[in-house]
Amino acid sequence: MGPLIQQVCLVTFLIFFPCSSAPVADGTETERQSTSESTSTLYGLDSKVWFAVFVTFGIIIFLGVVFLVWYKCCRDASRNLLGVFHVVGREEARSHEDTNISPHPKTPKTVSEKEARSHEVDVVLDGKTAHSQLKISHNGKVVEWVTQKGEPQTEIDKNDIDKHFDEDPYVLGSMVRAMRAYWEVYVKENKDWVLGVTRATASRKGQLVLSPDNGFWVVRISNGENLKTFMGDDVLKERIPHRVGIYVDYQEKKVTFYNAEDSSLIYSFTNGPSYEDDARPLFSPWKYEKQPITILSIETKNVK
Repeated sequence: MGPLIQQVCLVTFLIFFPCSSAPVADGTETERQSTSESTSTLYGLDSKVWFAVFVTFGIIIFLGVVFLVWYKCCRDASRNLLGVFHVVGREEARSHEDTNISPHPKTPKTVSEKEARSHEVDVVLDGKTAHSQLKISHNGKVVEWVTQKGEPQTEIDKNDIDKHFDEDPYVLGSMVRAMRAYWEVYVKENKDWVLGVTRATASRKGQLVLSPDNGFWVVRISNGENLKTFMGDDVLKERIPHRVGIYVDYQEKKVTFYNAEDSSLIYSFTNGPSYEDDARPLFSPWKYEKQPITILSIETKNVK
């Protein structure tokens, strides 16, 4: 639009210039008459016509300038408006994303012990997996370490030789498979024990490193000190509970431990097993511990 206005102004100037630069009278009558005629007509047109032409061009130029100003204002306003829409839209999208972000990485949602208990299942000890120095009760609820050397407390069938733990004193539990499962263990005042879950296919031979990478999600207490994971993390520095609740959630891939006495959280693994892993409960009163540990069923929770 700018070059067009410049061209219009140039044409106006070329037309106006000859009119304004017409011959000036030098005093003679003939020259005055010629001058009068030249001022009254230009290029064969009357001065009134030229005046109308100039006015018309002036109006066109004025309207052109007005149009340019209006166009620029509208363009700037539209850009600002689009910018506002862009910012608002981006903020709304960000807000929508924030509402859908799982708090799991920093503040993982933990199921309350009361809710976890609603998924309680019956667990019994599987004697076929027990270390030979562990004694299993007839009802499959109590396990203890027996120190008599050379006198195995658990008879191991030749067909089950690959199922039992041969060095560390562990035993697995059996339960009905479900997407969520909860059970409680009574540890009394034991100074050494290990509780948790393990992948059914995890190794049971030799000294074991009980880490999630190896298929174990457990907590332990040694010499009556703080509860720890086998990665060395302190999980409870206060009073050690006598009853521990263990909750497995396959859907969330979490293994959570509770103080079943006051329903408080002890620890939660957020990289737990999946349903395909077929996780099984793991128990150990550890070596040389005189006190047994007991799985509490719904009917036996009055044990003290």
